[in-house]
Amino acid sequence: MPIRAVLLDIDDTLLDTTTAMVEAGAIAMAAVWPDEDPAWRLTASRRFRSDPGRFFARFTRGELDFERMRRLRLEEVALATGRVLPADGHASYERAYGPAFAASQRLYDDVLPFLARCSAEGIAVAALTNSSQSATDPKLQATGLVGRLGPVVTRDTLGFGKPDPRVFARACDLVEVAPGETAYVGDEFEADVLGSMAAGLAPVWLRRPRSGENAHVPDGGVPDLAAPAGVPVIASLTELELERIPSREDDA
Repeated sequence: MPIRAVLLDIDDTLLDTTTAMVEAGAIAMAAVWPDEDPAWRLTASRRFRSDPGRFFARFTRGELDFERMRRLRLEEVALATGRVLPADGHASYERAYGPAFAASQRLYDDVLPFLARCSAEGIAVAALTNSSQSATDPKLQATGLVGRLGPVVTRDTLGFGKPDPRVFARACDLVEVAPGETAYVGDEFEADVLGSMAAGLAPVWLRRPRSGENAHVPDGGVPDLAAPAGVPVIASLTELELERIPSREDDA
């Protein structure tokens, strides 16, 4: 059976979120520690983005709320770099970060043509992200994606995120297409590729060329690991040939 729907990850799949986070974070670090030099602020922002404390994973599992997760990440940066976090440090960081993050959003060039192709071919589209609704809405507004993606499922929809199979099932329910007839496109190996596969979807691993701030982060967390057998690996949405992806219904 042919693929009838596509679920899309958002961060670093549709949008260059890593670069936006690091650029905005460096500006926000200056609001917290104004006496530090730009090189330190950039390094601190990259550490916040890399999240060595794995606080975002705890948020994804529903163990932390969004504000607490970000507060802990900033506290970890302060502790790791030997800085004192001012009492109003978190509030100062977020006040500076929000507008800077919105201004730094960039849509990858292949996204709008891909969405237009799906529309022309009658392929239903939805988005599935591990970010919060409050963080996702400004991204979509800043990049003109509001109304172009169909349903948008965030971590807040069910209180937890990928790779839990229930969030994939929820997104499929919203587009009214069975998981086995749905492709999932994302950049992270565990959450996107393995998660969608376990949920019965047809995964596609998007491994965009690493440039800019993305050159400082691992490729899907597993740069040297091959994709599971039968999983297409693409560098751009222009390479995605939905008609050549076998649906998981064919495996039944």
